[in-house]
Amino acid sequence: MQKVVEYLKQQREAHLKWTVDLCRFPSISTLKDKAGDVAAAVKWTHALCESIGLKARVMETGGHPLVYAEWCNAPGQPTYLAYGHVDVQPIGDRKLWDADPFEPTRKDDWLICRGSADDKGQVLLYLRAAAAWLATEKRLPVNLKFLIEAEEEIGSPNLAPFVRDNRELLRCDHILISDTGMHEDGWPTVTYGTRGLVYREIKLSGPAHDLHSGSHGGVVANVTHVLADLLSSLHDEDGSVNIPGFYDRVIPPSEEERRNATLLDFNDLKYIADLGAPGPYGEVGYTTIERRSSRPTLDCNGIYGGFMDEGKNTIIPARAGAKVSMRLVPDQDAREISMLFEQTIRSRCPQTVRLEVLDHGAADPYMAPLDSAAMTAARRALRESFDREPAFIREGGSLPILPMFKQVLGADSLMLGFASPHCNAHGPNEKVRIPDLDAGAESVARLLAYLAKQV
Repeated sequence: MQKVVEYLKQQREAHLKWTVDLCRFPSISTLKDKAGDVAAAVKWTHALCESIGLKARVMETGGHPLVYAEWCNAPGQPTYLAYGHVDVQPIGDRKLWDADPFEPTRKDDWLICRGSADDKGQVLLYLRAAAAWLATEKRLPVNLKFLIEAEEEIGSPNLAPFVRDNRELLRCDHILISDTGMHEDGWPTVTYGTRGLVYREIKLSGPAHDLHSGSHGGVVANVTHVLADLLSSLHDEDGSVNIPGFYDRVIPPSEEERRNATLLDFNDLKYIADLGAPGPYGEVGYTTIERRSSRPTLDCNGIYGGFMDEGKNTIIPARAGAKVSMRLVPDQDAREISMLFEQTIRSRCPQTVRLEVLDHGAADPYMAPLDSAAMTAARRALRESFDREPAFIREGGSLPILPMFKQVLGADSLMLGFASPHCNAHGPNEKVRIPDLDAGAESVARLLAYLAKQV
């Protein structure tokens, strides 16, 4: 193990150059005119995999290609699948960047560029660790496969079909992912749960067209009033979601989870102040950490309808609508919650308007077992590499690939986050702390050793 760690230290600058070179590709998967750059990033990653001693190939999907690579020469040892992505978000307003988003800039301990944290810098940690083992020991402690896609930032539309079609190729005992963040800079973090998601849209229509409010006010239902009533009915005064059956399957946090949360030294008031919010809000009886991770929520994401331009226009609107998302926790079922939402809206909507409820997708929540061998190995690897006990958290966002991997491959996922909470992922001046990448690479190298069966 010592030789592997020393090799990583010696190769820090060379490995940082890998990140710099990969981040120079403007591999924005959502933009059609960047398809060539996405393909180039995939090709570069494939070449790197081969150069360090992996068997690798570029494989086509219904959209952007991906890289599959493997080293499976450890008979009797378990097999792990490392997942990541090399596509990135658009840059947004170029004026908000201090430098070219695709010309990596080094400032003190930070590498600033699009993709540095999400996810190019992190996915390369697994290749850095594999390279160190193969260069020093000519082997890996376990069988290791890589699935590196280029469509994550557009929702991975072709990943599930690819995984189903290549089930045998991807068969593994566990999945390794680094596409999450740290609780604090320098504090290694294991994300063991993500919330699910249901996204629906309410569309209301009334008269055939907008009406004069003086001539017709009080005799025709105003769709914006009906919409406001429907939305306000979805929460009770205590902040809980008012949909019958919504909480029936919710599993409360275990005692171990509650203990882990107390170790985070989370400051509610500072958190709210950092967000710029006037004050805290949420479901009565739960902490801020619980509200943003282990409790389900319902939020209106946008409202439209009526006259919204400058000045005045005294009308009764003909159309109005709202988009609503629900974050789910184990063991809520996304399809069931989606159905309950629609049933509730239809039962509360008056007959004086026409109602349409659209479906914009659903994903189940996911939670990894805290007592697995992989989790134990991760705790040890992170502690030794960062010289502190890792944090264990649930993520409030959603990762639909996790329940998909579990369903199709039967494998749980281990998520090790090395991105700073200040990394500005998806925003201007995205950045990653170089010391965290270095310690992350060591963590992965140690993890591979501790995941191996002792023979």
